[in-house]
Amino acid sequence: IDARNIKTNTNYPSLNIGDLQNLKIPLPPLGIQEQIVAECEKVDNEFKTIRMEIDELKTKISEIFAKFGISFNTNGGGGYEQLRNFGIVFNPSKSEIRNLPNDLLVSFVDMQSVNENGYIENKITKPLKEVRVGSYTYFAENDIIIAKITPCMENGKCAVASGLSNGIGLGSSEFHVLRCDASKILPKFLFGFLNRQIVRDEAAKNMTGASGHRRVPIKFYQDLGAKFPSIEIQKQIVTEFENLESEILQREQKLINLQGAYGEILDKYLS
Repeated sequence: IDARNIKTNTNYPSLNIGDLQNLKIPLPPLGIQEQIVAECEKVDNEFKTIRMEIDELKTKISEIFAKFGISFNTNGGGGYEQLRNFGIVFNPSKSEIRNLPNDLLVSFVDMQSVNENGYIENKITKPLKEVRVGSYTYFAENDIIIAKITPCMENGKCAVASGLSNGIGLGSSEFHVLRCDASKILPKFLFGFLNRQIVRDEAAKNMTGASGHRRVPIKFYQDLGAKFPSIEIQKQIVTEFENLESEILQREQKLINLQGAYGEILDKYLS
């Protein structure tokens, strides 16, 4: 059933009760209905199992940092160094691309394209002239993009930008951007450090603005205190959580493959 075919009011699409009362649906015998429900419940259970496995893998990623004794506080002090002192560039200026030609192809990334498991699902290639003006956020290859608005931040919309057309990206105005000095902090290490639930929970406490439009100020990340290990230890940590990320992606693909299962079950019994 495609509800778009029976919606009313094109300005504010909605369904009214009369539309639903008059909707015609197939009604097989009760025994067939029970078989359909039983098979759909198997798919439901498989979904739940895979999602639980993904949650467990995410927990293991956070535990890697704990294993190496890597912690944080919200304002430096006590032997912690604020991120602003690690050579990180916060929200780099669009002036960096001021002199680039308008026909240069770049990657456009909207908020929806950033997966909650920490990667960019979709990049649209556009001429720079289409996205260089306005409020779009500028970033470059290996920069970290983090959603600053609720609930996207809490949901983990954060990624290392990679595979950008000509190494340049523009996207949602609701991204913060962090650029590492790779001699001090590996981008993938900082991404893993920031994209943990414990850090997102603390960021949520520091949001400002009206309800429904609350945002994390960039100052939260600038002031965040940390004790980072050597580059060699960072590489070891990155290797460990990239292995876990690979397992998460495999399960994500299983979920995608399962999405068509309900339709296949209905087709089998109702066609």
